[in-house]
Amino acid sequence: MVATLPLVLFPFCLIAAALNDIRCFRIPNALSVILVAGFAVAAIVTGMDPATLGNHALTAFVMLAVGFGLFCFNIFGAGDAKILAAIALWLGWPAFLPCLLYITMLGGVLSIGIILARFFSRSFPAASEYVPSLAVLAATRKLKAPYGVAICLGTLISFAESPLFEALFAQLH
Repeated sequence: MVATLPLVLFPFCLIAAALNDIRCFRIPNALSVILVAGFAVAAIVTGMDPATLGNHALTAFVMLAVGFGLFCFNIFGAGDAKILAAIALWLGWPAFLPCLLYITMLGGVLSIGIILARFFSRSFPAASEYVPSLAVLAATRKLKAPYGVAICLGTLISFAESPLFEALFAQLH
């Protein structure tokens, strides 16, 4: 029954991160910490061997370094970098690669959607009265996007194919 905890915790934290990013363009540090702690439980429950554990930790460390590099160039938010590293810890390599591909594709769709919404709100200012978030998009000069949404959706799509998910799911039976 303990195997159920990580299977519920992981998607819950991702959904909470995406919703918070939509609401205020911020992903709380607590969610990343909870994901790291949840991974520890998942590793114990599945009896993860040291080599696999090292793979997951190295993948997380590399993603944290890349994420903070992107943060330094103002491409990524710090919360995005931290949640991405926590996700990399859960997935390990090579299971993290499909996740990155989904995140990239969904991030592109998100960015195009924001650009179209901004164009729409500027072309039809009266529509902003009915949809206040369009007014916010129209007023913003910088393309700011809740990229945590793409990160979390891409991860949720790919998580069911990961070895850790399969091992946790096997513990239920």
